[in-house]
Amino acid sequence: MREEAAAGEEKTASGRSKVEENIKAVQFNEFLMEKGIRAFSTESMEDEANTVFFRTRLEIGGQLLPAVIIIDAGIFIILRVQLVGGIGEGKRERITRYLNELNLRYKTFKYYLTGEGTVCLDMCITLKEGMFEAEFVYGLLGILVGHLEGINEEFMEHVWQRE
Repeated sequence: MREEAAAGEEKTASGRSKVEENIKAVQFNEFLMEKGIRAFSTESMEDEANTVFFRTRLEIGGQLLPAVIIIDAGIFIILRVQLVGGIGEGKRERITRYLNELNLRYKTFKYYLTGEGTVCLDMCITLKEGMFEAEFVYGLLGILVGHLEGINEEFMEHVWQRE
């Protein structure tokens, strides 16, 4: 996180930027620094929810996939991975059916196809107020990677299948 709020950033009554008010994001960033984990960049939205994006890339099947941990002031944290882009109109119906099958098989992970033809995977974590544990969130990223490694071959067969 930033040491000081940049000029023009909205500050709260305490004099901190809105993002600095997101204690979960601050704690997660401190955890990463303490553990020497330098694989993340951060992006602060300065929005109503004090949203902070922790961006990284995950190596799955020899591919580097964009991933983000979204932490805001609410009770949800989202781990999101962009699996593949460029799904053409001709494949979208079939891929959507396959993603729905995956969603039925795996309750923890939710696959979806965006309007732009990108397949994403979300893992949503619900936290009780005041119960944030940075190490737990980071550990869930490992579970997500294990899942993707286990399903990667099957997933790519569906993506590469010709119409």
